[in-house]
Amino acid sequence: MISETIVEGTLQIVVFSLLDSKLHKKEEYGVLIEQVREIRPLESITKVPNAKSYVRGVMNLRGMIVPVIDVKEKLGFSSDGITSSKARILVADVGGKLTGLLIDEVDQVMRITSKEVDTSLTSGLESLGYVKGVAKISNRLVVILDMEKLLEDTIVLET
Repeated sequence: MISETIVEGTLQIVVFSLLDSKLHKKEEYGVLIEQVREIRPLESITKVPNAKSYVRGVMNLRGMIVPVIDVKEKLGFSSDGITSSKARILVADVGGKLTGLLIDEVDQVMRITSKEVDTSLTSGLESLGYVKGVAKISNRLVVILDMEKLLEDTIVLET
């Protein structure tokens, strides 16, 4: 299902990078800015026993306990942990629930038009359910993630 935000004309996205250590390649992804609460430096993450492999643990965000997921592992990249000083936690707000997304680098916030987004993706992409579309900007491709689908099975703690 295509988001109405994409169909309406313009949208603002937060573009971030994930580094695939096996392929030595940097991939760019985007999420709608309305779903981003804040971007934080990498801080202390407490592991949670028996959590899914992509769940790095939980963090304390001004008194709230927020699960943190490794986006690379969730999307099937080889994830060797974060060592870059540019690593960030993008705090997503989807359906009133906060989730920290562990990413390698935040690149920019950009405004794009629906003409720049290809939403007619066919099968063959493993994580197609997580993808809203692919934006073609100059010589770059930015995969726009569907945060609701990406996070729907990421419940760590029931409150």
